Amino acid sequence: MVSLLEAKKDVPLVVKAVIAGGGGGRGRGRRRGGRRSESRMVGLNWCRRFSNMGIREGAVIRKVSVQPFSGPVIIRIGNCEIAIGRGMASSILVEEVKD
Repeated sequence: MVSLLEAKKDVPLVVKAVIAGGGGGRGRGRRRGGRRSESRMVGLNWCRRFSNMGIREGAVIRKVSVQPFSGPVIIRIGNCEIAIGRGMASSILVEEVKD
């Protein structure tokens, strides 16, 4: 299992897990006095947002491209292409589909 950021492009990928809290956040909780509850809530909102976009465990997705200069990661779910931030993409664990 690897994160979506580290996965190969244009290969079918199966979502194995979504990590609550994300992997990318730039220390947002620390800037506001170290409140951890906010970062946890953001993680839960990400899981809910992923679920609404169709990114669930067992879903087959494709990584279309990664934009340069800290730009978004573009993924394809079915016939839809969605751009998500790198922090959100790093919280999705995927595995290549075996034939």
